[in-house]
Amino acid sequence: MAWRTVEKSPLLTRTSRAAFRDKHLRRGRGSLAVRSLLSLCLVLSCGYCGADSEFSILEEAQVLADQMKKLSSHELGVFTMQRIFNSFVYTEKTSNGETEVQQLAKKIREKFNRYLDVVNRNKQVVEASYTAHLTSPLTAIQDCCSIPASMMEFDGNFNTNVSKTICCDRLSPTVNSRAFNPGRDLNS
Repeated sequence: MAWRTVEKSPLLTRTSRAAFRDKHLRRGRGSLAVRSLLSLCLVLSCGYCGADSEFSILEEAQVLADQMKKLSSHELGVFTMQRIFNSFVYTEKTSNGETEVQQLAKKIREKFNRYLDVVNRNKQVVEASYTAHLTSPLTAIQDCCSIPASMMEFDGNFNTNVSKTICCDRLSPTVNSRAFNPGRDLNS
């Protein structure tokens, strides 16, 4: 089995890396993003120089950290945004728990009252319908099996024949023919 030896590259010595960094990263050429990217590439590529090179990952990591800090402060404006955020005036709100509970209870009461109004209207309609039903039946009970086929047509939504004009009831055979049936639409 052959072993591969790593030779020291003359381009990747400590002094050449420092010279490159001084020339391209510290003199202000190019944007910070490009400089940070170059610094990152330099750090990553220098990892392949070999174990005996004068490479210090801590030094290169510090350079990269410095570049990232500059990127965040100058290009992204993190410190400027934080300064603006810190300049906002905040007033501390004192809350009265009793008042908030009363407001919440009022909102809940109003919501339930709306629902109760709907139920009461339906109740009145059913009671009036039942009172009228006692003197003469309002609706004849229509068994689903007794609807003539001529009154039904095929509906693809149900995949069967249906009637869109007649509603029917599934009833027990013991139900009285004068049983109360208020209908389907109580809101009309």
